[in-house]
Amino acid sequence: MNKIIIAEDIMQEHEVKRYFEIWRESVIRSHLTITAVFLKLANFTPSTEVERCNINVQISNFLKSKIRKTDLLFQSADGDHWGILFLQSSDVEAEAFLRRIFKMLKNNNVVKEFNQLGIKASITEIRNNHVTFDTLLEKNKEKLADDSQPMWLIERVTDYRVQPIEQVKVSIIEQNVIFRKVLETTLHQLHIPNFALEVTAYEDGYSFLQSNTYKSGHTHLVVMNDILPRKNGLEILHTLRKMPNEKKFIIYMMSERNSEGAILNAYEGGVDEYIVKPFNLRLLEAKIKRTFARFWL
Repeated sequence: MNKIIIAEDIMQEHEVKRYFEIWRESVIRSHLTITAVFLKLANFTPSTEVERCNINVQISNFLKSKIRKTDLLFQSADGDHWGILFLQSSDVEAEAFLRRIFKMLKNNNVVKEFNQLGIKASITEIRNNHVTFDTLLEKNKEKLADDSQPMWLIERVTDYRVQPIEQVKVSIIEQNVIFRKVLETTLHQLHIPNFALEVTAYEDGYSFLQSNTYKSGHTHLVVMNDILPRKNGLEILHTLRKMPNEKKFIIYMMSERNSEGAILNAYEGGVDEYIVKPFNLRLLEAKIKRTFARFWL
């Protein structure tokens, strides 16, 4: 059996597997999107192992020169495929990258002896943790296995694009009974794709802190008035922003005060949105939807 010649100074399949397993779990915990790209030479029948090695090394070096520092390039165990893992990148960005390098590779001056060879590629955008590294390799190799497919083709594996439903805690802290009920009803009825809202209302800051719901590990949206009996809004804000996992909190502060000083003080204290009363409830809904839409951008 001929020894598979793999370029030096490039990560191998078995080395990348453990990194992928860690990143896969971050897809859920940190809203991390991973896009995997796989490439294979088309119309490639080397006359000698030396020729195969030369092409292999040139392609590897070319790809290394084009990826970002945050991207992970590796070569498969069979020596015939290259893989790139793009962190925080969508399939649209991955396709733009492929189109760019395809244009360069069609120029014979980029890779010597390229001649009539070409590249086929596949893209997999991963937004859930339902795929193992071995399955990812298998599915993409299957996409690239048909030698009758044209060169410079970009295939897609779309099995892992569905985002999981994430549970979100929502706390409303408002002393006015009627307005508190209105806010509670509004947020109960609010539909945000890929998120399930668990809404609880409190009449003051003290009852909120006594509930201990804010100590869970869930993403937590807090919609609160600035002036409250028994622990006002600024005290609540200070408590939440002192917590080790304070980044899980999305804090909206409602206030009748519209002065520049009050608004500046709230933002410096750590609020994410400052809403002046009275306000249109549709504005609140739009702001919340936009906030959660940014989680998966």
